[in-house]
Amino acid sequence: MKKITLILFAFIQIFILCGCSNSPFIIFSEQNPRNGLNKNQIEYNFKTEQPIYYALISPKGFEDDMVKISLTKKDNETEFGGYTNYRNKTVRLNGENYYSDYFIIREDGIFVLQAFNLKNLSKPIATGIFRVYAN
Repeated sequence: MKKITLILFAFIQIFILCGCSNSPFIIFSEQNPRNGLNKNQIEYNFKTEQPIYYALISPKGFEDDMVKISLTKKDNETEFGGYTNYRNKTVRLNGENYYSDYFIIREDGIFVLQAFNLKNLSKPIATGIFRVYAN
């Protein structure tokens, strides 16, 4: 019970500090968001080989019990700035109004993390952009 209260308190802090609307959104941090974050711990710039924690949060809950998470890298080497699919995964939410995980990226660049309802893979429900720098 204490763990659930701590997680709930952490996400309430994030909602208040971000001034978030009721639509889903993504936050990034160097620390696990399940342990609680304040607005100074939300990051958008990371070093290579560093764990990048993210949380997909929907204050009103999600329409479906499964969400597709897509990580894309912006290509700076193409003339018109294309994108390369980096990672995809489909996750079960189990009735929660958030999902949290982390990844480690070993190359620098600009990355876009998007979440999609499985019923509509053409329109993301939330998008977050971050940068990874070489050490």
